[in-house]
Amino acid sequence: MPEGDSLFRLAHRLRPLLAGRALTRAELRVPAHATADLTGWTVAAVEPRAKYLLIRLTPPADRAAEAAEPLTLLSHLKMEGRWIATALTDRWPAPGWQIRALLETAEHRFVGAQLGLLELIRTADEQQRLGFLGPDLLDPAWDVPPGPDGLRPADLLLTESVARLTADPARPVGLALLDQRLVSGIGNIYRCESLLLARIDPHRPIGEVQDVPGLIELNRRLLQANCPPYAPSSSRPRRTTGVRPNPAAPFGVEVLLGSPPAPRTPNYWVYGRERQGCLRCRGPVAREEFGSPEDDSRRLFWCRTCQR
Repeated sequence: MPEGDSLFRLAHRLRPLLAGRALTRAELRVPAHATADLTGWTVAAVEPRAKYLLIRLTPPADRAAEAAEPLTLLSHLKMEGRWIATALTDRWPAPGWQIRALLETAEHRFVGAQLGLLELIRTADEQQRLGFLGPDLLDPAWDVPPGPDGLRPADLLLTESVARLTADPARPVGLALLDQRLVSGIGNIYRCESLLLARIDPHRPIGEVQDVPGLIELNRRLLQANCPPYAPSSSRPRRTTGVRPNPAAPFGVEVLLGSPPAPRTPNYWVYGRERQGCLRCRGPVAREEFGSPEDDSRRLFWCRTCQR
């Protein structure tokens, strides 16, 4: 599955081309919505939510009142999916059998290829449909300043995140971080990298992790560092090595937001480095399939030296 920053960057790339435009062509090539007629509808917003992309639509003004309810095109990329934007005159960016959604405006074509999920729901039902998700670590509410009462939305989000993550204290931290019902946006890369930076064995029960709020904040900062405005180029590779020591930061690691990568610096500390070794200590990197099918078993990379 994609990391949460992938959806954030995708929405950032599509929004200027789609938002405010009327659809001149719309085809949803899935049985449940194959007859939906969205031609003439206007794209009101393009927003990420955890690992989902939400394209909100408003109907033409001349539609009958009973059909005038705003709708949301909800998609999930899973492992293979992608949204591709091209000019109308460009060649088709994917073979026809891969296309699940086709949207066109007066200027651009948008192809949803190999999407793992595609649904058309009432915009009013978004919360009901996605209410199972834990707090999104890329939700802008994390950075909203305190209100008149001195409370920050981030305080409430952090409290909820900690409560969800620690509800089962015996669960390994390396599995809890991937459960989107607890906190959403963390994928396998950030799971491996944040635990390496925090020097936490992924098999340790989360109830034994002393600073769960700090672990959440570390993941949130790593995600932020790979999203606009800190990573303005959608072509820049994801990296987690833009950090420096800071005793005041969680686990003594400060994530540098907006800092350009040093020349020839590897992108990851431990993820995918079973042949090169741990970037921190140069020791061997272990690789294993971690978790059951119910726990979304994924390939885990970790350092037996740094993460004792």
